[in-house]
Amino acid sequence: MSLKKSVPPLQLEPRSSRHLALIMLFLHGVALSAIAVLSAPAWVHLALSLAVILNFYSTFSVHILGRGKLAILSMVWNGEGDWNLLTATGESLTARLQDNSYVNPYLVILNFLTPKHGRRSVILLPDSLDRPTMKKLLTRIRHEGNKNQSED
Repeated sequence: MSLKKSVPPLQLEPRSSRHLALIMLFLHGVALSAIAVLSAPAWVHLALSLAVILNFYSTFSVHILGRGKLAILSMVWNGEGDWNLLTATGESLTARLQDNSYVNPYLVILNFLTPKHGRRSVILLPDSLDRPTMKKLLTRIRHEGNKNQSED
């Protein structure tokens, strides 16, 4: 227990990722291209295209521009395993990191569960955080992430 209390909080303030923006643009472009070659009625093309465009807009707004009620602008991982999330609307949420978060040096997807607001996710690429902060996050998730989940 005393070891956990000695762990300093880790503050993350991700910036917009150009790499993520390009990947999202590419993937949504591929989806639109696939829709274009479908042999389906025009209304199906229109409906699917509209769905892809709306998804691109909402995802880009939340994960790149940091706008909307689902956008998370900063995160603080305290020494006890809880996370404090600050949303784009100015709301502060207490959350727990879920086991289904994906951690890789090139892509980190943090999936959070908040008591009142359900699930929230943050996508981090290497250009989202400075290198030392990303290393601290990766190290801490690998060493403490599983411990925090097993205590629930």
